Amino acid sequence: MPRILQDSKLSSRSARARLPCDVRQEHRLSLSEGVSLIYRKGKRAGKWFARIYDPRTQRYHAEYIGIADDTSDADGIQVFSWSQAQERARDIATEAAAKVQGKRLGPYTVADAMEDYHRGLEHQGRSAHDSRRRTELYILPSLGSVQLKDLDVETLRQWLADMANHPGYRRGGQAPARKNPRSEEQAADYKRKRRDSANRILTILKAGLNYAFNEGKVSSDAAWSAKRLKPFRATSKARPDYLSKAEVKRLVNAASPGFRDLIRGALYTGARYGDLIAMDVADFKPDAGVIISANAKTSSPTPTYLTDEGVDFFGRLTLGRPPSEPMFVHPSGGRWGKSQQSRPMAQAVARADIKVPITFHGLRHTYASHAVMNGVPLLVIAQNLGHKDTRMVEKHYGHLANSYMRETLRNSGPRWELGDQSNVVSLR
Repeated sequence: MPRILQDSKLSSRSARARLPCDVRQEHRLSLSEGVSLIYRKGKRAGKWFARIYDPRTQRYHAEYIGIADDTSDADGIQVFSWSQAQERARDIATEAAAKVQGKRLGPYTVADAMEDYHRGLEHQGRSAHDSRRRTELYILPSLGSVQLKDLDVETLRQWLADMANHPGYRRGGQAPARKNPRSEEQAADYKRKRRDSANRILTILKAGLNYAFNEGKVSSDAAWSAKRLKPFRATSKARPDYLSKAEVKRLVNAASPGFRDLIRGALYTGARYGDLIAMDVADFKPDAGVIISANAKTSSPTPTYLTDEGVDFFGRLTLGRPPSEPMFVHPSGGRWGKSQQSRPMAQAVARADIKVPITFHGLRHTYASHAVMNGVPLLVIAQNLGHKDTRMVEKHYGHLANSYMRETLRNSGPRWELGDQSNVVSLR
């Protein structure tokens, strides 16, 4: 333990009492290279600060330690004695040095695991923005300070149950007022939605914890194993928000000219809005009948294969244009921005007199739904949408495939024309 340094002006209460009362004046004691203890005299009691040199910015910064024990007894938490202030200043300097070197001091917590996981995603070129936001809102407040070695399945099960009862947050991070459902059906649907949201957050948490386990930060993953910590069942609901062919035509005709091409691009590719607005003219490959989707949810671009109608559309859209231009140009010029699709989509839906509650993302569901109903294999649809396998397609559109098979068999199944007569005579 470093020895406690002495200073004739600062070491004792009586010495500090003789100093002039001026919070703008700093009394400084150098503890080591780049580390100093600062005292500022106030009207009642002075305050301690640690002055630390940051090699990254090549500047000093001061960090508050606490109140000096000029009028109250020291407790090492809020009120610090001369020796306690020196020890805390050295601790702050050590923590700052560890941060510069990318090292972590103290026990490894859930918060540490989630931060490492998100950094890993970003290192792979994947977006961690949404996962970070959900982690900060739903995971860290309850579990952030828990050490991984102390994490147990009971704690996680209770956290998951609390998540299912949580009303969620608005975009601004504020929890909405809880509304009483008007019917049993609404209450059941609300419960299903909250459990589905809890499952999504659980997926993020498990991904972070598994990342820590694989990196050797904890010796066991038993607390969150699939056998012990299970998500809520029967929480998903088949996607209802897709348009009929007649509604699609009305929507396209009702859309403003600058927005119409963006709608058609979504209907021909099933791409997300973010992927569409990121496309350049060069992303269309007419010889292969394919367009490249940036597909921000994966680590690599995804080729989307087009129908002949889609090839014709993108061929006309890109004809004679420089390869580096945005595929879809905003009416004001340049590329479409984030969330700029919401208002023109709502206007087009209203003009087209469409009653289905549809958003721009619903065009992706419309593309997938009609592909399924037209008999396109689920694996082909999944790959065109950028999914690794068919699970998501089966989950949200499998009921349409069942309807298609049932209708196909009714229309095209074997017919024997055996009639209703029988030659079998009952024996009595």
